[in-house]
Amino acid sequence: MRNLVYLDLSSNNLRGSILDSFANRTSIERLRNMGSLCNLKTLILSQNDLNGEITELIDVLSGCNSSWLETLDLGFNDLGGFLPNSLGKLHNLKSLWLWDNSFVGSIPSSIGNLSYLEELYLSDNSMNGTIPETLGRLSKLVAIELSENPLTGVVTEAHFSNLTSLKEFSNYRVTPRVSLVFNISPEWIPPFKLSLLRIRSCQMGPKFPAWLRNQTELTSVVLSNARISGTIPEWFWKLDLHLDELDIGSNNLGGRVPNSMKFLPGATVDLEENNFQGPLPLWSSNVTRLNLYDNFFSGPIPQELGETRPC
Repeated sequence: MRNLVYLDLSSNNLRGSILDSFANRTSIERLRNMGSLCNLKTLILSQNDLNGEITELIDVLSGCNSSWLETLDLGFNDLGGFLPNSLGKLHNLKSLWLWDNSFVGSIPSSIGNLSYLEELYLSDNSMNGTIPETLGRLSKLVAIELSENPLTGVVTEAHFSNLTSLKEFSNYRVTPRVSLVFNISPEWIPPFKLSLLRIRSCQMGPKFPAWLRNQTELTSVVLSNARISGTIPEWFWKLDLHLDELDIGSNNLGGRVPNSMKFLPGATVDLEENNFQGPLPLWSSNVTRLNLYDNFFSGPIPQELGETRPC
């Protein structure tokens, strides 16, 4: 099948080593010589029962004279080991989906060679290494999903330096343990406009991140258990956002919460475990879940709570 450009084997019952299952124990060299994978633009093996490392498969895919692969989806398997540096040789790759596996270690620095990459989904693995600064080279990258990995190290402006297309960034961990630190200058102006920002159990503080000042297109803001103290700056409440999610719970934030925030239908708001005070905020009835647990709000529960108000 030398001319095969699209192969989707997802949601089957493929088992065992990924290369054995996919290549039927054919030697690596023979696969290269046949060129049977070199014309592939899309390879989807997600939602099977594949295990083992992916190094040999990536070596096959990247060993072609010219690799045309644009989409690689190996998600929802039991693949493990380190992500190989040869990933960086898949120069035409646009979508890399490796989530819900058992990968460990760091994101390889060669990721910065994937200049066409638009989607990077690595969530729900066991990656306990660092995020390389080379990630910041990827000007076409739209979505970064790193949630539920015990990543370590320090993230700076360099990690985002040329991410001009970025719309979604997620590094969300249910565990309260903090292992990843964001050390971003308050003077930094991001080159992107996010619609989704979900960060939980990472150190963003001690102050509320000033670089959000120009993020006027946000619809989802999660900065939970982020070791942020003090008050939320007035400029944040005045960004004229229309949110479907606001979660700044489990920090050390204080002050009063204004009524000025606007929410989309079905929105959720979580301010739990902070030091907010004053009267309960009166927001739009678009808010369907409101968690104000463990704060210092005071006064009567207003009759207007839950009634229809402007969005």
